[in-house]
Amino acid sequence: MEPPRTTPTARRPRAVVLICLIAVLLALDSDAVFGLKGVRIWNPEAIRAGELLRLSCDYDLEGVPLYSIKWYFGDQEFYRFVPKESPPTRVFPLSGTTSVDISESDDHSVTLTNLPRDMSGHYKCEISADAPLFHTQIKESYITIIEEPQTPPLMFAGKLKYIKDEPVKINCTSYSAFPATNLTWFINDKKVTNITKYAKTMAWVTAEDDGLLTSRSRLELSTHADYFPGGRMTVRCESNQFQLYKKYSVIELMDDSPRLAQMISPTAVLRSGGPQANSADRFTTGCAFVLVAIVTHRIALSLLR
Repeated sequence: MEPPRTTPTARRPRAVVLICLIAVLLALDSDAVFGLKGVRIWNPEAIRAGELLRLSCDYDLEGVPLYSIKWYFGDQEFYRFVPKESPPTRVFPLSGTTSVDISESDDHSVTLTNLPRDMSGHYKCEISADAPLFHTQIKESYITIIEEPQTPPLMFAGKLKYIKDEPVKINCTSYSAFPATNLTWFINDKKVTNITKYAKTMAWVTAEDDGLLTSRSRLELSTHADYFPGGRMTVRCESNQFQLYKKYSVIELMDDSPRLAQMISPTAVLRSGGPQANSADRFTTGCAFVLVAIVTHRIALSLLR
């Protein structure tokens, strides 16, 4: 018995299903979206509290019209641009003092003003192409809103003079910042690292009542001669936040180790030529002692008369 023959009509549904499946997979693959590619968000890594924040989103629609661009802080939408609507821009309120500057916002960029530190977080750009497919891509980036310390870091050393091999402990504190500042040590302008000889550091952060953070660090080392060229050592503590803030403080320590004094022998003074004086020197010295004895004897006799 011959097997049933497959006709072209029977094979056609399978081909249609295969084509549809490939189309669905391509549509789900965000990197292979036809008519929308090259989506990229541009933003600073950090800004100071109270400054403007300008976000930009680049994209290539490959000739397909733009349906919308939306901006989010976390999952909260705060700006929308839809070209077919009138007006094309819509703004949604954000908490606190932050607001959108519509005059500086368009179909690629958005500008925010008066950002406090609690606006640190993820910002997202959502791009959608127009009908019929409405392909969409989302890109996001994390931005930190910093609050700088009001003073340079404060350094404290128990004393400023040390003797050889005496332990040294220096504390450095950077108060009231967000996020916590990074503290870095330098000895004689050389950065202290894990491989620096005779030195080690430890660091920790404490929270303040208002949510700001205080950074603390301690440098411990021994007074090795290598650290005291010319009898002095310079120690610097540097505090920084991203590329926006950098302050430092410096102290100078002194090597107070005892020095070996040159000892002079009294014999050498009496013998002007030193232990190797010649016979003439010894004769002259002997004559002087005899002369002194004679004079002393005559003075004594005159007193007895």
